Amino acid sequence: MKQTLLLAAICIGLVLCAVGYSDSKYHTALGRTAPDFYAVNNYGDVSAASLKGEYSVLNFWSSADAPSREAANVYTAWLRRNPDSDLRLVSVNFDKNDALFNEIVRLDSLNPADQYHVSGDTAKAIIDNYGLKDGFGSILIDPTGKIVAHNPDAEQLSSIVMGSVNQ
Repeated sequence: MKQTLLLAAICIGLVLCAVGYSDSKYHTALGRTAPDFYAVNNYGDVSAASLKGEYSVLNFWSSADAPSREAANVYTAWLRRNPDSDLRLVSVNFDKNDALFNEIVRLDSLNPADQYHVSGDTAKAIIDNYGLKDGFGSILIDPTGKIVAHNPDAEQLSSIVMGSVNQ
């Protein structure tokens, strides 16, 4: 009897874990509306609702995560090459140290207006809502607020964002 109860409890726990994991990934599935978030920097605040009406890359990064830090540079470079594009970059940093974040922004010549440093409950909420427990990445959001790409490269940005201008 005890073994049956223990086995049932383990099964229920596994199911709950699987549902919780798949649910966070489901929130950022292609075609879904981007989950809400809020961040602030010296230039203003940003939320998912404030991004509607334009294409947006929502990039999540940390100085300790090389691929995500490189993505911040790729998106900044793309915007510099395409200044008339209808694309907004919102780059959200999760470094524990605000001074380190500011130094990386300076060293990498990132546009400070596009960079947001979050910590505490704000960081936890974003990590939970965007399923970032296993690593950072980025999403491309269309003007209606729908997710249209995960980790888009420069070519995809040009094709989707600039392609929509030519139509």
